[in-house]
Amino acid sequence: MNTLTLKLSLAFTLVVLIAIGIMAFLVNRATTSEFGAYLSHQQAMGGMMVPGMGGMMGFIGEAEKGFLDSLNRWLIVSGLVAGGLAFLIGLALARQISSPLRLLAAAARRIATGDMTARVKVRSKDEVGQLSLDFNDMADALSRNQQLRRQMTADIAHELGTPLSVIQGNLEAMLDSVIPLTLEQVASLHDQTLLLSRLTSDLRQLSLAEAGHLKLNRSPTDLTSLVQHAVEAMQPSARTAGLSLTLSLQTGLPRTVADPDRIAQVVHNLLTNAIRYTSEGGRILVSVEMKGRDLLQVSVSDTGSGILPEDLPRIFDRFYRADHSRTKATGGAGLGLAIAREIVNAHGGRIWAESQPARGSTFFFTLPVSSSS
Repeated sequence: MNTLTLKLSLAFTLVVLIAIGIMAFLVNRATTSEFGAYLSHQQAMGGMMVPGMGGMMGFIGEAEKGFLDSLNRWLIVSGLVAGGLAFLIGLALARQISSPLRLLAAAARRIATGDMTARVKVRSKDEVGQLSLDFNDMADALSRNQQLRRQMTADIAHELGTPLSVIQGNLEAMLDSVIPLTLEQVASLHDQTLLLSRLTSDLRQLSLAEAGHLKLNRSPTDLTSLVQHAVEAMQPSARTAGLSLTLSLQTGLPRTVADPDRIAQVVHNLLTNAIRYTSEGGRILVSVEMKGRDLLQVSVSDTGSGILPEDLPRIFDRFYRADHSRTKATGGAGLGLAIAREIVNAHGGRIWAESQPARGSTFFFTLPVSSSS
């Protein structure tokens, strides 16, 4: 009894046999009692009592006993036939139930060996069918995660490889006296090491945030003041780029419980993005306002080139750049928005973007209001 099919078949059969046994016992008792009462009535009407028998059973003769024995035999035969049919029907039903489970087990073994294309066909809408749907959803998620891990590994290798190649090439050229060892060349190499340092720092922050281990020093925070300071710090960069950076604040806003440094980092990333992708003469508007009764909303709007609809769902992915023509020097490593998303999520908020090509973009994020406000 080592298969689910056999176990289910025997369980069905056992239930049927127990039901038949109980029914046969009750039928036998009822038949004997009623038959005895009938013979008693016949005796009262002038019948003969069988010698040596007492009570109502004393009226049962050989013919009557033969009838009862024949009835019992038929009950036993009927029970055996019904039990056999129950086993066959139970076997068919058990196979129907266990078949999708066997397919699930086979698909699970394929996934365990690395075949992420394994799926099962959903053949019903019952619990087993729902289990098949859940399995397919799980397999899709595993496949996506595996693809993301592979892509992330390739992206990290590419992002780290570029500055390393520049450093290696310049150092080899200096050793071979192809280019002179000057302060300008050393400064260039130093810039590449700073780029590597920022990249590894961003990767560490992102990995900690995604694992839920990013340390947050939460405290009651005036989001209005925090955003105002961030905008003031970015004003020189905006003026250098020939942009107008303005701030719109709703008065009397409540506080939020947050890590001020982390939220300032989010605002800085959004402002840096807006300045980078807005052409000279453009405008950037930052606003802070209430959203509903328990959310504070920060938005950063620009009049830049906008984001294509096919790029919009992926702009918060790591290493993703909506403008593929930009390099790390002009467009960053593609980690700023991914880090911003994880920081906002860690605070219980939400971040998203709305955009139309050639009409600019608006980035939003929300934070819950402090319960003590």
